[in-house]
Amino acid sequence: MSEQPFHESVVAADKRSKVIALLVAIAAFLLVRELVDDVQFASIVAATAGIGTRLYIPYHASIRVPEPERTPLSEHPTAGEYHHGAAGIGLVVLSVVAVAAFVFTHGLVTSIGVGIISGVVSYVMLSSALPAQ
Repeated sequence: MSEQPFHESVVAADKRSKVIALLVAIAAFLLVRELVDDVQFASIVAATAGIGTRLYIPYHASIRVPEPERTPLSEHPTAGEYHHGAAGIGLVVLSVVAVAAFVFTHGLVTSIGVGIISGVVSYVMLSSALPAQ
C-alpha cells in the first residue's frame, strides 16, 4: 500500500498544529487553574482542549484544499477512521462545558461527565454536518 502525498498546506498545518495545541493546553491549564483552583481538573481540561486543537487544525487545512487535489486524512496510515474535524471540535466543546459545569457544581466527576456527554453529542452532530475530509 503506497502512501498518497498530502497537499503541502496540510503537511504545514499538521506541523504547526503541534505547537498551537501545546500553547492551547498551557493557556487552558493556567486559565482553568486560576478560575476553579483545582489542578487535577485543569489538567484534564487542558489535555482535551490541546488534543482537540491538534485534531482540528489539519482537518481544517485539508478541507480548504480543492477537491481534486485533496487526499483524505483517513488515508494516512496512522490516522483512524473517524471524523477528525468533529472529534477536534467535540473535545474543545467537552472542555468548555466541563469548566462551566465545574463552576456551577464544584464536582469533579459530575463536571467531567457532563463534559463527556456534551462532547459526544457534539461529535455525533458535527460528524454529519461538517464536510468529510
